Amino acid sequence: MESSEKTAWLSILTNTLLVCIKTAVALASGSVAVVADTIHSLTDVVSAAVILIGIKIARRPARGFPYGLYKVENLVALLTSLLILFAGYEILKTVIFGGSRPLPENIPLSIVGICATLIITWLFSRYELKKGEETGSPSLIADARHVWTDMLSTLVILAAFVGSALGLGLDTFAAVIVVFFIARSAMTILVDSVRVLLDASLDFATITKIRDIVLSDPRVVQINQLWARNAGRYKFVELDLVLRINDLERGHSLTEEIENRVKFEIPQVDRVLIHFQSQGKTKEVIAIPICADRQTISMHFGEAPFFRLVDLQQPNNTVTEDRQLENPFLEEKKAKGIKVAQWLLENEVTTLLSLQDQSGKGPGFVLGNSGAEILLTESTNADAALAAFVANKGEAL
Repeated sequence: MESSEKTAWLSILTNTLLVCIKTAVALASGSVAVVADTIHSLTDVVSAAVILIGIKIARRPARGFPYGLYKVENLVALLTSLLILFAGYEILKTVIFGGSRPLPENIPLSIVGICATLIITWLFSRYELKKGEETGSPSLIADARHVWTDMLSTLVILAAFVGSALGLGLDTFAAVIVVFFIARSAMTILVDSVRVLLDASLDFATITKIRDIVLSDPRVVQINQLWARNAGRYKFVELDLVLRINDLERGHSLTEEIENRVKFEIPQVDRVLIHFQSQGKTKEVIAIPICADRQTISMHFGEAPFFRLVDLQQPNNTVTEDRQLENPFLEEKKAKGIKVAQWLLENEVTTLLSLQDQSGKGPGFVLGNSGAEILLTESTNADAALAAFVANKGEAL
């Protein structure tokens, strides 16, 4: 039995206990507010039972529902909100048409009973809300808010009893305040449930986090579209990406990496569907590690003080930009080469001209996985190596 199901069973038992205590207090005191609140707690028992049924149904696979029955939980949360509204209606009807009533009786004993329900309600609402957030269950969170409403209304009733002990007739006013708390709780649950049932987008913070996770990979050029929605406690994400990778197999491998990263960093993600297309090669960006004289090709990739980046417009290999950038990771002590390779990819490098073979090394893996070529040159002069590359159109130098 999973955690959410255990919590639902505990909710049924807790609410049943509250009904018993409130019934005893209502009989002892004759308070209209307690009678109304007992009706409220009775609907809690019913709604908790419905939540348990919803959790069980939501887990069942169904051929006719390939995306699962997760939204059953949201439907149950919606039903819960309607039950809360019904409870508020019953209380209001009792207050309006119940006529004038005498002050409650057996006030000290009633206060003890009300305090007991207050403690039980507070402890259980905190527990259920924690479990609901841990499991991402909307029905448990809805029920926790419902129970929290019980606690607030119980506080009002307690205040009414204290007022009655002082000779103040606050019972009817307490009942009206209870209705306000009930209506507010019901509308919150109702709106949240309807949003999910209508496939509203995830909240802005979650969408932003997904976007940051995807764009943190230098092999991703841009996100064309990002869709994300809730279904029950689970999240569904769909992405349309442009990748720097031209190889289809490597592209699929990257989408699997992104999917696993999103699922790891964001809880309760059931499915990540990624469409991708390769970036069209309108230009090539050639990177050459160079020494301090800005002409000699460096023997060391990560420790090169400068990198010369040359943009070649396709298909004629026309130089459109030639610039030299300082190595921003020259003083790094760990993973210097890998960080430099990632930095080059951020600058859209497609080809590295090098005196050293980077295969089997960290920079080679980073560049190779992104589809960037690593070409060896025998020339130690950057101008000569670049001229040979253009003349050979990217063949081995």
